[in-house]
Amino acid sequence: MELTTSQLIQIDNYVSSCGIKYYDVRTEIVDHFANILEEKLVKNPDLDFKKEIITIHRNFSDKGFSSLLEEKRKSVEKKFYKLSLKHLLSFFKLPRIIISGALFYILLQVMSLFKNKENFFFLVYFFAILLVVRIFYQNWRYKRKNRTSFLVLNKTENFLQIINFVFILFNSMTNFRSEQSFVNTTHNYIQLGFFVILLLFYWSGEYVFYQNKMEIQKQYPNVIL
Repeated sequence: MELTTSQLIQIDNYVSSCGIKYYDVRTEIVDHFANILEEKLVKNPDLDFKKEIITIHRNFSDKGFSSLLEEKRKSVEKKFYKLSLKHLLSFFKLPRIIISGALFYILLQVMSLFKNKENFFFLVYFFAILLVVRIFYQNWRYKRKNRTSFLVLNKTENFLQIINFVFILFNSMTNFRSEQSFVNTTHNYIQLGFFVILLLFYWSGEYVFYQNKMEIQKQYPNVIL
C-alpha cells in the first residue's frame, strides 16, 4: 500500500525532529520507514500511523539514528578522502604530470626573483593562509544562507583540520630553517615541492566537492543548494 504525500511528510518531520538535519540521510531514513509502513498497512490498514513510526524508530538500533548517522559520516569522509587522494595521484601521471611540472617551474621562476628566499616562502605561506580563510568563509557563508544541508557536501571538520595542519607544518618548516638553509638550492626545492603537493591536494578536495555537488543537483533537482 503506497503512502500518501501527507504520510511521507509526517515521517520526514519526525526524522527531522530527531536531529537528522542532512537531507540525503533523512531521505534515506524516510524511504526505509516508508517501505516498512507500506507492508504493515497492507496487513493492517487501521494501524496507528504515528505510534508505528515511533515503534520503528525504537527498533531501528540501540542508539536510534545516532549510530546510523555516525556510520554515514565515516563512510562519506572515507569516500571523500579516497577520491581526493585518487585525484591527487593523477597529477603525477601523464598527462596531468605536465600541470604539476609547470606549476613547480612557475613557482621556481618566481622564487628566483627573490634575493632572500626566506621572504619568498613567507609570501607563499601568506597565500596558503588565504586558502584556509577561503575554506572557512565558504562554510560560514553556506551555513548563513540556511540552505538545505547534505552530508555528502558537508566539508567536515577533519578536512579543515588536515588542511590547516598541513599549512601550519609548512610555516614551521620555514621558521625552523636557518639562514644558511635558504641558500641551499636542494632545501628550497624540497620545500617548494611540498607546497606544490599541498596546492594539488587542496585542488583535489575542491574538485571532489564540486563533483559531489553536481551529483546532488542531478539527484535532487528541486532542492536549492
